Amino acid sequence: MKLNPQPLLERLQSLARLGRREVIRQELADQFPEDLAEGLARLELEEGLQVLQGLEEETAAYVLVELPTETARQYVRELPDATLAHYLDILPMDDALDLREELGPERFESLLEIIPREDAREIRRLLNYPEDSVGRIMTESFFEAKPDQTMAELLMDIRNSPAEKYEMVNDVYVLDPSRTLLGVFSLRKAIRAHPEAQAAEVMNTNVITSHAEDVAEDAARRMARYGFYALPVLDGQGRMVGLFTGDDAQTILREAETEDQLKFGAVSGDVEAYLSLNVWQLVKRRFPWLLALFVAETFTGAVMRHYGQASEDLKLSPLTFFIPLLIGAGGNCGSQVTTTITRALALGEVGPGDWFRVFRRELATAVCIGALLGTVGFLRAYLPIPIIGWNSGWDLSLVVGIALPLIILWSAIIGSQLPIAAKRLGVDPAVMSAPFITTFVDATGLIIYFEIARRLLI
Repeated sequence: MKLNPQPLLERLQSLARLGRREVIRQELADQFPEDLAEGLARLELEEGLQVLQGLEEETAAYVLVELPTETARQYVRELPDATLAHYLDILPMDDALDLREELGPERFESLLEIIPREDAREIRRLLNYPEDSVGRIMTESFFEAKPDQTMAELLMDIRNSPAEKYEMVNDVYVLDPSRTLLGVFSLRKAIRAHPEAQAAEVMNTNVITSHAEDVAEDAARRMARYGFYALPVLDGQGRMVGLFTGDDAQTILREAETEDQLKFGAVSGDVEAYLSLNVWQLVKRRFPWLLALFVAETFTGAVMRHYGQASEDLKLSPLTFFIPLLIGAGGNCGSQVTTTITRALALGEVGPGDWFRVFRRELATAVCIGALLGTVGFLRAYLPIPIIGWNSGWDLSLVVGIALPLIILWSAIIGSQLPIAAKRLGVDPAVMSAPFITTFVDATGLIIYFEIARRLLI
């Protein structure tokens, strides 16, 4: 059962203020790393460091890799190399490579000189594979058997092996002396088979595999299609070099689907937890798309301007020429924000209790984007340059330059708070989808525009 993050957050804040390591360890000993990471992502940096440094080193390591990348980077910058080397040493190899992105190549390389040599060699082997490949995230810890090994010998090997030797033992992979994969069978089958039965007798030779240089997302979709816990990974010569596990596949698919969802809402950038992004990062993810859509929507205004001025029967007020531009920008902004917040609510990155943090963040982001688009809109209306500007005069251009930021601000506030309000009321936040927000912002945006025009032009 997922914990309510708010009581845990208050508990972490209290422990951070206390700053006593032994109390922190005792109070948080029964917490899952995933829950601690969710709480740490909501703390101020200094508070989070107090908690992180007070935890057992092994627990702190797993909390660190569960944190969003942007948040983890802030923490690791403040942690000493000796501590990070210990983290790196106890992490699974695929997670250790994720840590490289948070530390940077140079610092990561210096840590490899501190950890045990065999672990460092394994990490360097994985780093030789392409960045988005299966080889980068596979684990080399898998259970293998010889063709002539009996089930009794195999089960004895499992019982006598240290817990950290194998990442998972759902399946047993049968390899010949050259490490060519001959077949696979489940641990359940091994337990049910005769103790003297050999691996070659119980194995399934029809094995679905992945190559180390395959794109990780393609391999993850293949695994999901067949419902496997893991895929054996082969090199160019057909030798088994690792295992692509289900938890890594789920992470990759979740990030790919989230990225597609954000792109559908005109938000670019890597998949990161919402609260780990600062205002400037949110602006960079949204403004280019808004600017592109803003430019595209000027063509609608140009069509209205052409027919509204060329025909006496269709004579239109110059105010109407900017309506598509303004309500389009507001609707697109609201769509971006709603998509982002709905996704964050669905993944548990934010909750109803975070409404004020979301409000402040979106308010600051909207001010920045509104100021930029307002400047572009004013210049578009004012400049007497063909194609670039419409030569609409100072007064009307000023109306556009003021109305646009206010509409952006209003749409961001509505787009961020309505999904949270729906969540609090027990309604699916997806109900507050982009079409609903766009329709609502269109109507209210017109009110803002005409009220400003009425005060400045009349």
